[in-house]
Formats: sequence, C-alpha cells, structure tokens
Amino acid sequence: MLEGCRGRCSFRQYIPNKPNKYGIKIQALVDSRTFYTANMEIYVGTQPDGQYKCDNSPMSIVKRIVAPISKTGRNVTMDNWYSSIPLSLDLLKNHNLTIVGTIRKNKREIPPCFLDTKKRTLNSSVYGYGEDILLTSYVLKKINKNVLLISTMREQGDIDPESVEKKPEVIMFYNQTKGGVDVVDELKGEYSVSRISCRWSQPYFSS
Repeated sequence: MLEGCRGRCSFRQYIPNKPNKYGIKIQALVDSRTFYTANMEIYVGTQPDGQYKCDNSPMSIVKRIVAPISKTGRNVTMDNWYSSIPLSLDLLKNHNLTIVGTIRKNKREIPPCFLDTKKRTLNSSVYGYGEDILLTSYVLKKINKNVLLISTMREQGDIDPESVEKKPEVIMFYNQTKGGVDVVDELKGEYSVSRISCRWSQPYFSS
C-alpha cells in the first residue's frame, strides 16, 4: 500500500502505478476474504545504527509481518518481491505456514528448463517437485512469456478443469487470493479522513 504524502520525509517512496505516486509505503498482512488487516509495517528504508535499525530484506519483513498468524497453519499469498524458495521452506518448517506466490526468474534455484519457453506450446505447464515445495512454469498467450509460481500448499501440479486456457490450479488459487492488500488500499482511499499536512505522521495515522 502507499499512503499519499508529499511532505518532507526521508523515507517517502515513489511508485508510478499508484493513484498517489508519492507517499509512505506500507507493507501489510490482509485476509483475502474479509480484507481484515492483521498487521502492518512502514517501510522506512535503511536506518542508522541503533535500537530502531532493522533488516529490510524481503525474508525478514515477511517473518515480522506474519508473526500474528505464526503456527496457525494458514496460507500466505505474496508477490515476487517477497517470495523465494528459502523463505517458503522456512515459513513451512518454523512457522507452520504455507505460501503461494509468483517468483522472479533470476532466482538461482530455478532450473534453466523452466525459463526456456521457445520450444513450448501455448498454455503449457511444467512442474518441478522438491521436498515440500512445488514449482510451476506456465506459458502465457504472449510469445516467450511465462509465469513462475512456487507453492508449499499444493503437492501436485494439476490443471484447473474449468479453465479454457488450461491454467494450473495453483495459478487460479493465486489469482483468487492475491488482491487483499490492493482492496484495502482502495477502500482506505474511498473512506479517507486524512487532512492536508506536510508532516508524514498526519496522513498516516488519520487514514
């Protein structure tokens, strides 16, 4: 989420695809059905040494945010900025949480055959099975374009029987559960009570 703010703030972010392009970036844990926000964290960038300095790597951020639901056996859907194979296995073994998420193609754990789409047919899928993890590569309509997903929730790579484009079930599940944060971002804009202010704390705590 991005809370609009154009005041002087050292950790103000610029995200061009948001309605408010400048603001305070908020990373959140949101229920995909009720859109209840269980936890939030402001992204403040690199802080000076001291008691408030924290690790801003994707793995550390995710483990801090999912703390309220740790050990509950739930699933966390995340995008490719956060997801990685080491994180998914850590959440499964140490927090009893599964994940479903897209993953970036530059991860060294991904076999080359999952990235090469030149000889693959349209809407085809390739699956990779590891210990407690499923890797899926699906070729989209665009030439040489594919989407990669990892899952510790689904052990088998199955095609959704209702999908005309033969999409794997893991992609259908991802599409159904990925929009919680975006919905909350939209709702808070509709019901905003914030006031114009140059102080970054004013729009954040009054939104």
